[in-house]
Amino acid sequence: MKNSISYPYECGLPDVIYQAGLDGQLVLFIGAGASRRVGLPDWNGLAARVLEDLRENSLLNYAAIDQLKCLDAKKQLSIAYDVADQNGHAISLWKLLGDPSGDSQIYYDLNKIGCTCVTTNYDELLEPTVVGGSGNTTAQKPTRIVGVDNLMARHLDVPGSVIHIHGAVSDHESIVATTKSYLEHYDHENTQEFLKQLFTRKVVLFIGYGLEEAEILEHILRRGDARSTGELKRFALQGFFKEQATLFESLQRYYANSFGVELIGFARDEDDYAALDKVVNTWSSKLQINAPALVEDFAIMDEVLADE
Repeated sequence: MKNSISYPYECGLPDVIYQAGLDGQLVLFIGAGASRRVGLPDWNGLAARVLEDLRENSLLNYAAIDQLKCLDAKKQLSIAYDVADQNGHAISLWKLLGDPSGDSQIYYDLNKIGCTCVTTNYDELLEPTVVGGSGNTTAQKPTRIVGVDNLMARHLDVPGSVIHIHGAVSDHESIVATTKSYLEHYDHENTQEFLKQLFTRKVVLFIGYGLEEAEILEHILRRGDARSTGELKRFALQGFFKEQATLFESLQRYYANSFGVELIGFARDEDDYAALDKVVNTWSSKLQINAPALVEDFAIMDEVLADE
């Protein structure tokens, strides 16, 4: 069987992504795969922890949890939040997420890249290091954007910004976890305009969106009207086993034709998802991030004026 899966950390950083960093146009879009590398749960894992929290507080029993396991994570969380609300129980996501663990350095390398980040993760491990004109790194905390009312495209042009489109643990009201909040969030004009501007103006690199997060990724791309334009502006790192070469080729065509996303495959055969750490580590040492050009500043001004 022909193996078309490339090894990005061996074949080098794509020129389009490298140039986007130099031009101040690169945005990292970080998913649950990155958080799993440091021991935090994905949506399924978080749903399981929330249900267990309800059981420990005598709001669900093992039989009920076993029946709920057949549902997807959003439905599980939706039912869990409903049960909690009916019983006056507060779900503390920041406690249930837990603390980072393991020896993965993926967040160290992601933060070292220093460009704007968009994430669907609730955790706040993204803290991009901003590099000034003199080459000295600054120590200030990142500009963290949380909540749909603050979801504006101008934040994409602030180096080191972290934009939590599903909310963050530090702001409980911002959390998008249930089906109802998920649909309302993506129907909001701010969310749709933000995603449209993101995919129109920036070069986007998705990291941490495996097949298990495919539904979330596709929903984001659809709501952002991210159709194929023939211009390479969207890339996604995707892990596969070598024997899945045929599946990978099919998905490459699907994402390219449907959303203009180029899948960049890395082989999991030897290191499993630790191979993703190698990719990010190598690319982080090569990428150079600059602020957007003056023309982008005018775009920001236009948006500010439009909001007034």
